[in-house]
Amino acid sequence: MGLSLAAVPLQGDGPRTPARAELEVKRVLAGMSSTRLVYQPVVDLATGAVAGYEALARFGGAGLRTPGPYFAAAERTGRSTDLEAHLLGQALAVRESVPAGCFLAVNLSPVLLADPVVTAHLRAAGDLSGLVLELTEHVPVDNLTALRRRIDGLRSRGALLALDDTGAGWSGLRQVAELHPDIVKLDRSLVTDVDRDEVKQGLVELVGQFVSRLGGRLLVEGIERSGELDAVNRLGVPLAQGWLLGRPSLRWSGPAPDVATAIALRNAHTDPQPRIGNQVDRTAPAVPHVAIIGFLPGEPAVVVVVDDENRPTQLWVRNPESSSPSGFLHAVMTAETREQAHEVVARAMTRPPRTRFDPIACVDHDGFFVGLVHVEHLVTATVTAG
Repeated sequence: MGLSLAAVPLQGDGPRTPARAELEVKRVLAGMSSTRLVYQPVVDLATGAVAGYEALARFGGAGLRTPGPYFAAAERTGRSTDLEAHLLGQALAVRESVPAGCFLAVNLSPVLLADPVVTAHLRAAGDLSGLVLELTEHVPVDNLTALRRRIDGLRSRGALLALDDTGAGWSGLRQVAELHPDIVKLDRSLVTDVDRDEVKQGLVELVGQFVSRLGGRLLVEGIERSGELDAVNRLGVPLAQGWLLGRPSLRWSGPAPDVATAIALRNAHTDPQPRIGNQVDRTAPAVPHVAIIGFLPGEPAVVVVVDDENRPTQLWVRNPESSSPSGFLHAVMTAETREQAHEVVARAMTRPPRTRFDPIACVDHDGFFVGLVHVEHLVTATVTAG
């Protein structure tokens, strides 16, 4: 696939000397020079449509040089926190222009979630729906409990969490298990030539199943050949990124029409599994506070408890042995409408026996409650499709 009209050519690999990079960082932070953001699409492999974009910084006089040498210069001069905060603010400022239904992913070091400048940027942004904080795992995190607490606070305002370069960092899958990210990006070293390497295929499949059971989605990066795209599609990977699917661009671009059409046609012929969106009970009640459950008309057996943004937080299940409207609060499992039924069933079966057959709260792309899905209906749909 050739470059789109909006694709961004790079002006070499970086500045001619480290001193030049340090000077450019100082100029950027002093407001005397500017960086530019480019956006690389992330594609939904179930449809061929763009699911979101990753914001990437470009430096230099025309703002088109890759960021590596400049981040290294910022690290040497003790300005890395200032530079990341500056780029975060720049990304937050363009959120309103992101195409509807798409997320915007912003790279950020985990330690900066405790930085006053970064927290001020995020606080000023208000509602964080559609924002994905993409945390790198190249640097050890001393206190994962504290990090998760900060992330939970951002999630309560609508943000999603992604872990970048999983498989290449210091901790392997430990952060995935501890933080339960919404998106896990598999390092491109495990994706390159995946169609020619059975070991890599096994790793992609294994990590994908692990991430799915924790309620997240796997994103593979570095897709540059159609063979790699075919391989990850066969392995059930939901999200992908790479030059074949779209290069970093100054515009909100997507894959070439022939690539998007090929994905859609391939799935039409090879994906007989039903999606859970066809099994959703959209009349299921949802309430913002547990206290009013006893006053719902019809005394439903199951009620979804949602927060102020209509995102599921808990599941209230009526006590069948009581004549009064009493019940129990359970943890709620969520699944997106586009997920395949058999994958959701497999994830549901890993729950504790007491809650294993609780209904599943179905959500849209932004995490907003849509309706309930009953496990027995999903099992029936899966068996019928098979």
